[in-house]
Amino acid sequence: MTDKRLRHGTIVAGLLVAIVVPLFLSDYYQYEASEIAVLAILVLSLVLITGFVGQISFCQYSFAAIGAFTVGSLVGGHHWSFWLALVVAVAFSAVVGILVGIPALRLSGLFLAILTVAVALFFDRFLLAPGTWDSFSGGLEPWKIGRPSFVGIGLEGPYAYYAFALAAFVVVAWLVWNLRIGKTGRVLRAIRGSEIAASMIGIDVTLWKLAAFGLSAGLAGLAGGLLAADVGAVSPPSFDFLHSVTIAALATVMGVESIGGAAVGAFALIGIPEILSHTPISPDYFQLIVGVALIVQLVFAPQGAIVKMTEDVKRLIGRSTTDDPPAVTKELAKV
Repeated sequence: MTDKRLRHGTIVAGLLVAIVVPLFLSDYYQYEASEIAVLAILVLSLVLITGFVGQISFCQYSFAAIGAFTVGSLVGGHHWSFWLALVVAVAFSAVVGILVGIPALRLSGLFLAILTVAVALFFDRFLLAPGTWDSFSGGLEPWKIGRPSFVGIGLEGPYAYYAFALAAFVVVAWLVWNLRIGKTGRVLRAIRGSEIAASMIGIDVTLWKLAAFGLSAGLAGLAGGLLAADVGAVSPPSFDFLHSVTIAALATVMGVESIGGAAVGAFALIGIPEILSHTPISPDYFQLIVGVALIVQLVFAPQGAIVKMTEDVKRLIGRSTTDDPPAVTKELAKV
């Protein structure tokens, strides 16, 4: 079995499970499933900026907050069409992502991490705090948003919105995958490998990195806008700094370069606390579990759990055990 057939078979099987299983779940779990699908888009925004470009980000929930509160303020406060508000939200998030990317151009590692933490705390403790910008954050009252219709089909029902959210994730995943395998992906991997070498062959590193920050933030804003409609209300505690740290940790555990890992990471974000709530273990231990998993992953599977599992499957069927990323010089030669 070729790698391509294995990948296609896995995708088809995963989609069938994702479509059929929620049909037999209660409304509550269908709502949980739609939240997983939306959050998977948010994790994909991390795959793009961290997995493809190698830029650390602990503020993805801040970009999602921009999308959510833009939709909330325009729909709940000014009675805009949800879809028009969502377009504005994605564009606004992308612009903010570019603005964050400007000071990040000359930073990497610890200093870049500190910058994104500062951005997240700025949103968490100041911008979204009551009294700072109430016309955007809603102040003490959350924005109320009804679920929209899509091409004449109502999305009020829990499964209907889940099916829409799943379709949105599939489309975004397909777009990100095509970015990965095309020239754009090769350029971004070349920049991740060596910015100096990339610039020496004529790649505009500044332009590409800003574009990556903008696109990543735009995807996060899209997730935030869809999450606002899914929940039906938008409030600051749903987008605090801890959420950004948790989703970054889960993306790393699953494999920050893995598109499939985005779906698994989102499932873990919602599914593990839900499972813990039905056991003697409190869901409050979820953060501890993520921390332990991150340590174990970094020691035993630094490439990520999903990537490691993929390599193990290939080994079992007699394929190459690794898909080593091309050397920087090979990536540059393809650009």
